[in-house]
Amino acid sequence: MFAVIRTGGKQYRVTPNAVLKVEKLEAEPGATVTFTDVLALGTADGLTLGAPVVAGAEVTATVLAQDRLDKVIIFKKRRRQNSRRRNGHRQHVTVLRVAGFAKDGAALAEPEAMDIGADHPTAFEPAPGPPAEVAPGPAAEDVAESLALESGEPSEHATPAVFANEGPVPAGSASEFQPTTFEPPAEPPAEVAAGPAAMDVADSLALESGEQSEPAAPAAPGQE
Repeated sequence: MFAVIRTGGKQYRVTPNAVLKVEKLEAEPGATVTFTDVLALGTADGLTLGAPVVAGAEVTATVLAQDRLDKVIIFKKRRRQNSRRRNGHRQHVTVLRVAGFAKDGAALAEPEAMDIGADHPTAFEPAPGPPAEVAPGPAAEDVAESLALESGEPSEHATPAVFANEGPVPAGSASEFQPTTFEPPAEPPAEVAAGPAAMDVADSLALESGEQSEPAAPAAPGQE
């Protein structure tokens, strides 16, 4: 239920028990005022529009207080005239609380709230819990191992690797894929005795690098 009233040259949409501020009325706090300029009236039967007012409609309200609005600054200036003026203004208003509506002398009551509890219950049954987990089968284990290999993470069902001189490696460690013990490399072959051709190559390399090679042993007499 609502109504549109006119007072102080302004229009207000009001509802029962609504508090509003209107232009100042000559009434003491606690007094009751009646507005007969009702432009529209909405009830359970529908909306009634006035022409210009609704005949026989009235809105009553109780005066709560006489108040003033916040200050408004009025500043005027005339350029190049050394003229400035600054004023303040606080508008007087009357605070009202709407008491009720009436039409043709009969009070209009606000329609009762509908009880929607029967059609719309507020208590609901809890949702069923998630289904029980199913034990993974061989196919699920194969898929888990393949996903673990692709992502680089060890699978729970993978067998831990065993290396020589080492015990079982715990799952998830880096040594599972990278062994920490290696076999020593094979010994290099024995050096071959250098012959005359090898000595000639060494002398040529020494000459190219600017180093002096060791003096060759003098040849035995009779071998020249």
